[in-house]
Amino acid sequence: MSTTGSATSILNSEVLVLNSAFLPIRISSVKEAICLVMSERAKTVLEGEEVVRSPLVSIRIPSIVSVVGYNQFPRRKVAFSKLNVIYRDDMICQYCGHRYSMRDLTVDHIIPRSRWETVTGKDFKEGFSSWMNMVCACRWCNGRKGNRLLQEINWFLLNQPREPEYLPHLIISFEKAKRKGWLPYCTFNVRLINVRP
Repeated sequence: MSTTGSATSILNSEVLVLNSAFLPIRISSVKEAICLVMSERAKTVLEGEEVVRSPLVSIRIPSIVSVVGYNQFPRRKVAFSKLNVIYRDDMICQYCGHRYSMRDLTVDHIIPRSRWETVTGKDFKEGFSSWMNMVCACRWCNGRKGNRLLQEINWFLLNQPREPEYLPHLIISFEKAKRKGWLPYCTFNVRLINVRP
């Protein structure tokens, strides 16, 4: 097979995969998407400009494919992680209320490590790094708060922290979704983020 551009980079570029109800379920490589289409396990929904050629066939590079007869939807318990804390809080600092790009965000322990046992009477294994004690914070607010408690500096949380029941399965930059023509299909199960400041 040959392509009109760099074969390796084109075949490894990303394709949005939808279930048969046209809901996004994952992202695959062009190579995998072409195999699904050629084996009739998926249909092309949107094509790009580039073409893959072999002696017997010429196929336009898919940008979006839909898996035939697959109506399932990925459901899973939301894994606790710093990144998911940031996504739970919608990339908004829970102290100042401003939305920032990912590079300007951190997570903050509401009750700092140095104060945990004194305030809670529990050791670090019991909830220190948890959904309930961590929030999204901008670097400035996190540094300014330091190891103080909120009541000591008269600060309040924008939202009460909680364990999310659901977070979007796919995280995609708005710029990429727009460039690849994915935006109309990114209304459910996708969190669009702005990676630029």
